[in-house]
Amino acid sequence: MSSVFAVFMYFWSVISVSIIGTGNVAFHLAKALSTSQSAKLQFIAGRSTTQLTDFKAFAEVSTQVSDTFHSDLIILAVSDNAIGEIAEKLQYTNGLLVHTSGSTAMDVLAPKTRIGVCYPLQTFSKRKDLNYRKIPFLLEANHQEDYALLEKLLGSLNAPVHQMNSKDRASIHLAAVFSNNFTNHILTEAAQLCNQHQVSFELLKPLLEETLEKAFLNGPENSQTGPAKRHDTQTIQKQLEALKTSEQQELYSTLTKAIQNYYER
Repeated sequence: MSSVFAVFMYFWSVISVSIIGTGNVAFHLAKALSTSQSAKLQFIAGRSTTQLTDFKAFAEVSTQVSDTFHSDLIILAVSDNAIGEIAEKLQYTNGLLVHTSGSTAMDVLAPKTRIGVCYPLQTFSKRKDLNYRKIPFLLEANHQEDYALLEKLLGSLNAPVHQMNSKDRASIHLAAVFSNNFTNHILTEAAQLCNQHQVSFELLKPLLEETLEKAFLNGPENSQTGPAKRHDTQTIQKQLEALKTSEQQELYSTLTKAIQNYYER
C-alpha cells in the first residue's frame, strides 16, 4: 500500500523548478512552466537585472545562482561555453541539474550524479509563441527516476519526448545545423537577391513549402531538381555571372559542386 501511495504522490506532486539563463530558450521555458499545473517556477537567475526584466512576470528573479539551490529541478538554459562553469557552482545541490544543449554531453555536469539533458529540437525567437505539441524534447538522465521527472514535466506541456544519449543527440544537433541554420542563411541570400531586383521574397514561399513537403514525403535525396542536378553548365555559368558578391558566387559554386558530387557517387 505504501508503494502505491508513493507512486500516487509522485504523479500528483508539484515539481519546484528554477531556470538559470536569460536567452530565448530560458524565456520560453519560463513562460510555459509558469502556467504548468505540474511545476512551481521558483527562481529565474541571470547575470544582470536588466536581462531579467522580461522574466519578472513568470517568477522571482535573481542574479545569484545560490537562490536556485533548493529546487527539485534546475535547468541551465545558457550558452554551451557557460554550462561547465555554472555547473561547478551547483555540484552540492540536491535537485536534478539539466542543461538544454544539443551538442554538449551530459557528463559536463559531472561529478554531480543527479544530472540530465532536456534539449528542445526547435529554433526559438522570444516574441513568437510556440506550440509545444510540435516540439520534440530529447531527454537523457543518469537515473530512471530523474528521467521520469523530466517526462512528467514535459508531459504537462503536451510536448513529445524522446530518450536519446549524448552521442546521438550531438548527431541530430549537427543535422539541425544543416537543416535550420545553413538553410536560413541561404534564405537570407535569396531574400537579398529578391531585394536587389525588387521582387517579392513572398513569391518563394509556395516553392519552399513544396520542397519541404517532398523532402519528408519522398526523401530529400529523391527530390533534388535544378541546374546542378541536370549538369546544366550554361545556366550555372549565367547565374554565377549574375551574382554581385564573391561570397554569393563561392556559396553557389560550393553547393553546385556538392550536389553534383552526391549524384555521381
